[in-house]
Amino acid sequence: MFPLIVFSGFITLTLCSGRQYVFVNESKTWTEAQSYCRDKYTDLATTENVQETIQLLNTVNDYNSIDLAWIGLYDDLNSWKWTLEDTDFFNVEEKMFRNWYSPAQQIYGGNTCVAVRNAVWEAINCINAYPSVCYDGRENAEATYVFYPFYTTWKDAQSYCREHHTDLVSIRNENENQNVQHLLKKYNSEYAWIGLHGSRSWSDQSNSSFTFWKTGEPNDVGSCTAVSFSESGTWTDENCYNEFPFFCYNGEILLFWIKINSMSIMYWLTSSDIDCA
Repeated sequence: MFPLIVFSGFITLTLCSGRQYVFVNESKTWTEAQSYCRDKYTDLATTENVQETIQLLNTVNDYNSIDLAWIGLYDDLNSWKWTLEDTDFFNVEEKMFRNWYSPAQQIYGGNTCVAVRNAVWEAINCINAYPSVCYDGRENAEATYVFYPFYTTWKDAQSYCREHHTDLVSIRNENENQNVQHLLKKYNSEYAWIGLHGSRSWSDQSNSSFTFWKTGEPNDVGSCTAVSFSESGTWTDENCYNEFPFFCYNGEILLFWIKINSMSIMYWLTSSDIDCA
């Protein structure tokens, strides 16, 4: 139903709709699918709520012949961030401190969590098991840096640090980096998880925070997201080099009609130009 808003002296009628999803039954890698969608339509599919997810699934006629299909969510390894969300903890430049083993580490596909080894950082698959270093910023804390010796995944390390201290350690400068390394030497540990990890983004840079993960996902084995038809349309984490069908969305042209007394004006806009909220 189109909104009809009446004011004194004129009538405004806005024709408004959301994304128009298109299912492409051609097997491509995530990057190839992204290029195809951007060439033929607008981009790989973004979904912002359950209603849009249902709309997306309804574009497929035969679920039984399809296992997985790409959507636009991926691990943006150019957007590393710290798990500690206290904005007062960092100065602006401190958030960007890095000490990578090599420049290639920061774009190493599929490895979205960071461990420290010999004072340098390595991007590693989050399901690997290592000790970890927690940060404790509480007033009554016995130590700022706390070594947790048990081998866990990155997510389990994060959960432990948040439950018993403040969070996984954030490293703001070289002095703190060396302090963490001294702690590893004290406990004779080669590797330890720290709080840096890759963040997920949508291909069209939407700010949607909606998720629809299958139980146990994301497992951080891959770094691109697919819809699982065998699991009621929930999402799985897949290797971006796998080839699946995919969903695009189309930013269709919409009519924006304004009638002012006897004068009529028409505007042609794309869906991105109109706030349908």
